[in-house]
Amino acid sequence: MSKFDRLIEMCENGVALNEANVGDDMIFINRGSFQLIIPKEGNTDDHGDFFVYSINGHDCYSYNSESTHVYRIIDGNGIFIIDNETIDVKPGDVVTIEPNKVFTYMGNMILTFEMMPNFKDENDHFVEKVEYDQMGQKKL
Repeated sequence: MSKFDRLIEMCENGVALNEANVGDDMIFINRGSFQLIIPKEGNTDDHGDFFVYSINGHDCYSYNSESTHVYRIIDGNGIFIIDNETIDVKPGDVVTIEPNKVFTYMGNMILTFEMMPNFKDENDHFVEKVEYDQMGQKKL
């Protein structure tokens, strides 16, 4: 059983995630267009595990100068844009993003991802904000 199975089941059953129901062993971050849940224990400098409930998609184009991201699509459909290449994704797909690759994702999806090495603020670089309209579509 994965540390995220309970969160996956909650999302699949339409339960809105919030700070109170993700559990004391998780950190809940609500960014509006997506929610990020981070286990408080088990992540190391070399490796981090994360859970994402993507309501519309990531809120920016960004890149990490040190870490590789490995996303697993658990449920839903969407797209990843990596260095201007668009990749359609569905449940079961795995997307690997190497360091220094500019990326974003869009769509209503449940994702898990690993970062190797783990997240460090100084390695995370903002490129451009992504805004969504009331229908959840990317604003042009």
